[in-house]
Amino acid sequence: MMFKNLKLRIGHKKLGKQLKRFTREKKVHNFVSARKVGIVFYASSKNTFQQVVDFTSFLTSQNLEVCLLSYCPLKEIPQEFQLFESVNIFTKKETNWYGKPLTTVANEFMTNNFDILIDLSTEEVFPLKWVVSLSKAKFRVGNLSYPDNPNDLIINIKPNEDLSYLISQIKHYLNLINNRFAQQDSEES
Repeated sequence: MMFKNLKLRIGHKKLGKQLKRFTREKKVHNFVSARKVGIVFYASSKNTFQQVVDFTSFLTSQNLEVCLLSYCPLKEIPQEFQLFESVNIFTKKETNWYGKPLTTVANEFMTNNFDILIDLSTEEVFPLKWVVSLSKAKFRVGNLSYPDNPNDLIINIKPNEDLSYLISQIKHYLNLINNRFAQQDSEES
């Protein structure tokens, strides 16, 4: 446990150094103004995968392009997770000793200019925090689940609430955002 805490402290320190040099364009988006959405989530169960895939179907029905990235804390990807071909997964084996993702998939995801990045983590998962913190996404949305949260819109859910509740809250609040740029774009079309 002590070694795990030390690794996490060092990871946060390294992330902090990266963030000092990091810049991104910030812009609020909703489901109307966005074109491209990135989703990160923790691969904890087949049920989690199914909920994320269902949410992805909702987003694609909104004419959004969706890219999925998941972190699996194991050294190998379980077979049941491999059934979801649309999900890019990286494993513990593809991170360094303190949790920084070392895979091309994660690096490409971070450099992608998503209009909205949705973090479906319900707890702090350092490799995903690294990805979200250094993402070039214009608008980041996620749960208030850890200190130094990198999200722009933070959905605060209770510890006893599950992923489906978080997803419903994200849908609700992104639908509430009245973005004047979105209105201008749709009037010009």
